[in-house]
Amino acid sequence: MVRNIANCKGNFKCQSWNELKDFITKSSFNSLDDIWINGNDDYPCLAILINREHACVHYFLDGEGNMWQSVGYGKEDVAFVCNGEKSVMPANSVISLDKALECAKQFFQTLERPSCIEWRDL
Repeated sequence: MVRNIANCKGNFKCQSWNELKDFITKSSFNSLDDIWINGNDDYPCLAILINREHACVHYFLDGEGNMWQSVGYGKEDVAFVCNGEKSVMPANSVISLDKALECAKQFFQTLERPSCIEWRDL
């Protein structure tokens, strides 16, 4: 099973969950990162915004506007980089990096919207 990954340093391929987990974990040491994961096609895809131990996750079913954002329980808004632009996400969309890793694992295995967190329609 191969998954395509893109972040601020380029495009990569991961062939195992452990490889993807290592990639995301290493990215969390960057001050800000934006990771996109998909299969052979552009959609569905999972986008993970990372700022150290904080994350905000988006799931895109297709290019028709069917997308969701993580529901979080943060105490303050957090700055992330999204498509190369600095963006502040509201505290109620910020989850832990560990929860984002759970999402990435489920998505890696199924290419479906992860069920381990709550989502809001966008």
